[in-house]
Amino acid sequence: MKKAEFWAKEYQRHIGKMVGACYRYVGDWQLAEDLAQDAFLHAIEKSDTYRAWGSFGRWLKKIAVNEALMYLRKRPDMVEMEAEIADEGTPTEDATIPQMAFSQEELLEIIGKLPVKQRTVFNLYAVEHYSHAKIAETLGISVANSKVLLSRARAELQARLRVMGARRDERK
Repeated sequence: MKKAEFWAKEYQRHIGKMVGACYRYVGDWQLAEDLAQDAFLHAIEKSDTYRAWGSFGRWLKKIAVNEALMYLRKRPDMVEMEAEIADEGTPTEDATIPQMAFSQEELLEIIGKLPVKQRTVFNLYAVEHYSHAKIAETLGISVANSKVLLSRARAELQARLRVMGARRDERK
């Protein structure tokens, strides 16, 4: 198979997942598509660095996540993350949400509405399975701030899921 055919096939096979990965971080479909395209081009340029230790799709997804993180690092609200969190303190989490099923679209929508800092840490921790130490290193923040942001994200998600559940109950 020719190189161009290989990349065309892999693009069709993986671009949707790459866009989805970027969307979880930036919360904007158009921007996520642009970032995924850039990530795919970087993958082509860096294809010699792929070591078949994991799946090719996972390697591409990691490049897409890194592309989204590089974009976020350039945003002023991400640069100011450390000082803001130190000033605010840690929120408290209240009761858990009632057990109910939410669709993938509903969950993505709710996660997408989190503030960018919380969404980024939540995705790195819950989706990418990064440790707080790895998140801190990746985002240039302290481990404590990573934990605070995750706690805030969880509290915000619980509150939003409660509201969504209450709205469902009202419609019944």
